[in-house]
Amino acid sequence: MVESQPFGRYSHPDTSPTDESGSEAILYTMRNDSLVVRIMDLGATIVGIEAPDRDGNPADVLLGFDRASSYFPTAQGAYFGMTIGPSANRIAGGRVPIGDTVFWLPSNEGPNNLHTDPLLGLHARRWDAEVDPHADAITFAIARDEDLGEYCWHDTDGKLRRGGLPGNRVFRVRYELEGACLRVSMSADTDAPTFINLTNHSYFNLAGEDSGTVLDQEIQIFAERFVAIDDASLPDGELRPVAGTPFDFRSMKPIGRDIACDDDQIAHGCGYDHCFCIDGYDGAGLRAPRRAVRAVDPASGRGMELWTTLPGVQLYTGNFLPACDGVDAPQGKAGHAYGARSGFALEPEYYPDTPSHPGFPNAIFTPERPYRAVSEYRFFTV
Repeated sequence: MVESQPFGRYSHPDTSPTDESGSEAILYTMRNDSLVVRIMDLGATIVGIEAPDRDGNPADVLLGFDRASSYFPTAQGAYFGMTIGPSANRIAGGRVPIGDTVFWLPSNEGPNNLHTDPLLGLHARRWDAEVDPHADAITFAIARDEDLGEYCWHDTDGKLRRGGLPGNRVFRVRYELEGACLRVSMSADTDAPTFINLTNHSYFNLAGEDSGTVLDQEIQIFAERFVAIDDASLPDGELRPVAGTPFDFRSMKPIGRDIACDDDQIAHGCGYDHCFCIDGYDGAGLRAPRRAVRAVDPASGRGMELWTTLPGVQLYTGNFLPACDGVDAPQGKAGHAYGARSGFALEPEYYPDTPSHPGFPNAIFTPERPYRAVSEYRFFTV
C-alpha cells in the first residue's frame, strides 16, 4: 500500500515574489516490516529511508528536508535524493557530439556542465505519479520535447548562448519496495539519437541523518579501476587501477582512512568525488544488477548494498556540503545542520563526460536502443 500527503509548496526562482501559490508537491510513503521509504514527485526524489539497527531501532538514513521548498530552489546545489538528468555528472565544455552534430549544455561549473542545469534539469521538474495497486510500488514519468534552445547561458564574453539535447523523450522512474530492498528502475525512450545519463543523488548516513560525519563508516567497492580526474574534476581519460592507491576499497575500510592523504586524485576531488568502474559490466548492457558497493556503520550495525546494471558508481563524500549555492550548512530534517562529510552519495551512472571519451561505455541512446537501468538498495544488519 502506498500512502500520499501534501509536502508543501515550492516556487521556481523566476516566480514573482508576490506569487505565494507556487506548486504543491506530493509525498508518497511505502512501508513494510523492514523499511519505510518516502518519495516526492518533485524531482522523483527519495526523501527518506527508515531502516532498523541491530537492535531493531529505526532511523532515517537519508539526508534531506521536511518540505518541498527546502529542496527547490533553496538547496538544489546539493541535489539531496533527486533524480538527475538528462545528463548527470560533468561534461567538458558542455559539448555533446551525436553523429555529425555537436549539441551543447550550459557552462554552469566554470566552462563545463554539471548535472544538466540547476533550475531546468529533471530534478527541478514535477513528475506524474502512478501508484501500482498490486505492489508497494510507484512509477514517476515525465516527457521532454527536444530542449534545443531551452538552456540559456552567457559565455565569458557575455554573449548569450542556447543549447540542449535532441529527441522527444519520455523518462520513467519506478520505485518498488520488496522486503528490505528498494528497487529503482529507470528508463527513457526517445524518437532520435540522444545522450542520456541518469542517476539518483541520495546521501546516506547509516548511523542516521543527524549523526555527524560518515568518516568511520565502512565501504567496499567492487571495482578494480576508477575514473581518474584532472583539477577541474573532469576525467583525464585514464581508467586507473585502484591497487596501491587511496581508491582501493576492494576490502572493507573506513571512508575516512585515506581521505586526507597526499594524493593528486584526492586533492582534485577534495576527498572522494570519483566514479568507480564496477566489475562485470558487459558493453552490451546487463539485464540483472550485480553487486557494486557494500556499506556498514559498525556502531549501529546498519548495512546497505548497492546492486546495479550500470557501468559506474560515483562516490561523493559530501566534501562541499557546508555551502550549497551560497546557502551555508543546509538546515535539514528537524533543523539538523548538514556539514562536510555528513553523508556519502553513491550515484549509479555511466562514466562522467562519456561524450569526450569514445572508449567509455556508450551513453548515446536511440529508438532502437532505449535507456534501461536497474539499481537496488538492499539493507541488512550486522
